[in-house]
Amino acid sequence: MSSAASSSLRRLPFREAVTALKTGNEKLQLSKDVKSITLRFVAKNSEAGPRQFVRTHAPRLAYANPNLQITIKRIPDPRSKHKNPKSPDSGAEWQNGIMPKPEMEIGFNGEPTQTLPLSHLDGDKILAQLISVAGEERTKVISE
Repeated sequence: MSSAASSSLRRLPFREAVTALKTGNEKLQLSKDVKSITLRFVAKNSEAGPRQFVRTHAPRLAYANPNLQITIKRIPDPRSKHKNPKSPDSGAEWQNGIMPKPEMEIGFNGEPTQTLPLSHLDGDKILAQLISVAGEERTKVISE
């Protein structure tokens, strides 16, 4: 992976961002059975892996799979102290006072949804786990 693809696309000049999206997408092609991906994680003061995945891999994944619905749900953090009352974190509460674990749900056509835990994984390991569960090879294994 080039250094341009590993950094945040928002900070790159336009031409470099397009080049970064186009490079290495053959590995990011998911099975045709995959209809959606949903990531849930605490937005601040939590593990960095899901944020790394969203920043570096999700744009390339969306580019390589244009029909894939990717939903990112950032859970507000009640531990954040904001002076702004309009902050999305103000008034937030967790169920039973416990911080939720980061997870990824993969929706398949005609099959049950699969949930992957993302605790203690960095962005590259999350991508590897997604490819192993929902990659293009999945179609070949199921058809055999």
